[in-house]
Amino acid sequence: MPETPSPTLESILSRIRPELARVDRWLDRQFEPDHPALAPLLAHAARFRGKRIRAAQVLLVGSACGGLTEAHIAVAGIIEMIHAATLVHDDLLDEAEQRRGLACVHLEWGSHTAVLLGDWIYARAFQRSTELDDPTCSRVLARATGRVCRGEIHQNLTRGDFELTEEDYLAQIDGKTAALYQAGGFLAAHYAGAGGDLAAAAGRHGLLAGRAFQIIDDVLDLEGDEERTGKSLGTDWARGKMTLPLIRLRDRLTGPERRRLGQAFGSGADRSVLFRGEFADPLREEIEATKSEAMRLLDEAAGALAPLPAHPAREALLELTRFLGTRRR
Repeated sequence: MPETPSPTLESILSRIRPELARVDRWLDRQFEPDHPALAPLLAHAARFRGKRIRAAQVLLVGSACGGLTEAHIAVAGIIEMIHAATLVHDDLLDEAEQRRGLACVHLEWGSHTAVLLGDWIYARAFQRSTELDDPTCSRVLARATGRVCRGEIHQNLTRGDFELTEEDYLAQIDGKTAALYQAGGFLAAHYAGAGGDLAAAAGRHGLLAGRAFQIIDDVLDLEGDEERTGKSLGTDWARGKMTLPLIRLRDRLTGPERRRLGQAFGSGADRSVLFRGEFADPLREEIEATKSEAMRLLDEAAGALAPLPAHPAREALLELTRFLGTRRR
C-alpha cells in the first residue's frame, strides 16, 4: 500500500454515501418489528450499526468489479445483520456492559432475551437472503455463518487456556471474524458479474483484511480507550481469552514471570496490571510487534486486489484496507 497519510473512515465512506444510505434504509425495514413486544429490543439493537465497514466493503468491491445492483444493497444489509446478531451474542458471552456507548442487550433485558434476539436477527437475515433470485448469497453466507459459530465455540471452549497456541488463535479469528469479510468480498464480486478468479481474489482480500481487523480489535481490548471505542474493554484478559499479543508475551517469558502471568490471566484482574511492573515493557513491545503483523496482513490483502480493474472504488477499497490498521475504535 502507498506510504501516504491514512484517510479517515468518514472520508472513505463519503464516496459511497448515497449507496450506504440505501443500505441503511434497507436495514431500517428489516428491523421493523413483526410483534409489538419486539419494538424496544429491535430499536435498541438497530443502534449498534456502528462503522458499517462490512457494508462498505461489499459496495466498493461491487462497484470496482462491474457496478452495483439491487442485490448488492441486500447483500450488504444481510451481512450487517449477521454481524449485529454476533455482537448481541458476543456481548453476553463476554459479560460486556456497553456497545456503541449503549447498555448491552443482556443488561437491559436479560441473557435469555439477548440469545433469542440474536437468533431472530440471524433468522431475518437468512430469510432475506433466500429472497434473492440468485441463491449464491444464501449458500455462501450459510457456510460463513457456520464458520463464525464454529470459531466462537472454539474460543469459548478454550476460555481459560493459558497455553493456547498461535495457530489455534488464528483459526478462531479466521472463523469468527474473517469468514464474514471473505464472504462479503466474494459475493460482492459475484453479484457484479465477475468471474470466479476475480471473486476469489476479492474473497482473499476479505479474509486477510478480516484477520487483521480482529488482531487490531484484540490489541484495542488491551490498550484502547473505552470512551473512544464506546464499548467495554479488557474483557479478553479478564475472562481468560488468549489473544495474539498475550500469546506472544507469554512465549517470551520464562520461569516465575511466566507463572505469575498465568496466575493473573483470567482471574478477573483489570488489564491495567499488565502495564505495571515486570510485564509492562515486554507487553508494549509485543503490542507493537502485533500491530506490525496486522499491517503485514493488510499489505497482503491490498496485494490480493491487484486483479480488480482500475477504478476509483478500487482505490477507495485500498484506503479502507489501510484504515483498518490505524483505527482506534
